Amino acid sequence: MVKYKMSIKPNKKNNKIIKPWKIINKIPVRDTNACIKLLKKNKRFISPWIINIFKKKNYSYNKFKKPIILFRVKLSDFGFKTPTTLNKFYKKIDNKYSLVHPAIALYVRDIYDEQKTGEWLRFATPMKSMIDTDGVPHLPKLGKALKSHFIETYWSYPKAIFHPHNEFIVQKK
Repeated sequence: MVKYKMSIKPNKKNNKIIKPWKIINKIPVRDTNACIKLLKKNKRFISPWIINIFKKKNYSYNKFKKPIILFRVKLSDFGFKTPTTLNKFYKKIDNKYSLVHPAIALYVRDIYDEQKTGEWLRFATPMKSMIDTDGVPHLPKLGKALKSHFIETYWSYPKAIFHPHNEFIVQKK
């Protein structure tokens, strides 16, 4: 991965500088089906919901403009001081950031090896972009526990509650 010298201030109220978390210049698999095979080969645990969701739609990685620059943000970086809804957080994401396509989150599970035990990191993905066959919307989250790496899901309801310390991955526009 190439390191870029860049940073973004999330909003005028908060002067915190946020540096890129991951920069993806190349994705070595052609689509999400191949990515799931890669994750299994590399002994990543994939939840049944992730399998279910990506079985419905196989995304090609060729369509994504590179580099893909991801940022790790807290809700407090956007001025939230009390619990808020997912919908309100998504509305605060301004012209510097965008939501992350679910296929990118799937691939990131393979390259995020340095994750700390006990951490669960959510991706800010578009509402209704990950709906299982039961009709339940999800967003992806990466975890590390029991000396293993996981990709699971969390509910993606507009009124789901998150706290100022909760972290999400967003993408540079």
